[in-house]
Amino acid sequence: MKHISFLNHWQNLLHWKGWGSFAGFCVRYWKTAVRWSGWKRLFSIPSSLVLTLTAVCIIGLVFVFTRGLAQWIPAYFLYTLSTYCLIALCTKIPSIIRCAKMWLVNHPKTAEFLANKEKKLTAALYVDQIINFAYGIFKIVLGILLPSAWIGADGIYNLMQAIIQLFQILRRKHPGSLEQQWRSYRDCGGLILLMHLTLTGLVFQMVNWNRAYDQGEILVIITAVFAFYKIIASFLHIAKDRKHVHPVDSSVRMLNLAQAIFAIFSLQASMLHTFGTGGHWETILNTVTGCVVCLMVMAMGIYMIRRGNREIRKIQETCYG
Repeated sequence: MKHISFLNHWQNLLHWKGWGSFAGFCVRYWKTAVRWSGWKRLFSIPSSLVLTLTAVCIIGLVFVFTRGLAQWIPAYFLYTLSTYCLIALCTKIPSIIRCAKMWLVNHPKTAEFLANKEKKLTAALYVDQIINFAYGIFKIVLGILLPSAWIGADGIYNLMQAIIQLFQILRRKHPGSLEQQWRSYRDCGGLILLMHLTLTGLVFQMVNWNRAYDQGEILVIITAVFAFYKIIASFLHIAKDRKHVHPVDSSVRMLNLAQAIFAIFSLQASMLHTFGTGGHWETILNTVTGCVVCLMVMAMGIYMIRRGNREIRKIQETCYG
């Protein structure tokens, strides 16, 4: 009887007519808060002042973190000012982008460059490669100087990914036939599977032997910036060019995504080892994330190989019957 009574009360709670009124109340006041005209006045300070305050906050934050003054009382005022500057800067980003586009369009060479989608894509790929190589070399040098096998192996993995991407980007200049392009796509999937063995070794040594290194706040911030950059860049690239079926470009996007997935795990391991307490739950979290990353990268490599073989068979059946 108690069980039936509980079910009745639970059903009455779920079917309570007041849920709709409560949801409407929340939505109405949320819209009022978002559309409050005072937000614009609160953050509409001159751009020069925003940039000046942002520079001051950056210098102040670097000083606070390098000196180990994170719990210092004046630091909390700096955190508040940094938050304000970040919001103010974000509100001015659209106007800054519009001004930059107008300035670029007024110059013939830049206007021609912006109108050419292929040139923009090529330039973006090369800039991405410069960042990849710089990050990989930085990690390798850091692993030698500290010394740390984990950081060095992390750098080697990123550098190898960057080299594979560079070969695929260079292949865009001489793509060859469509069948050759799909063969290159399939071979890239095979290389991802080979790199997956390195990734598995990295995850194993970090989880089993706790080889991650206490990198300090500044190095963790650098790792976080690279990780977020790779995540945002890879997903934007996929979203913008999802209808573009060029096999070589698709392989570059998959490599970017694989690197972004590993960057998440690298960031998590670094943050837990630097800021964590060394508890058992940290090992469990790293183990779960590492296994998920390994499975995702392996699935990407298998998918690329199978898709490449399927497309090659279609082309051969079309050409040779």
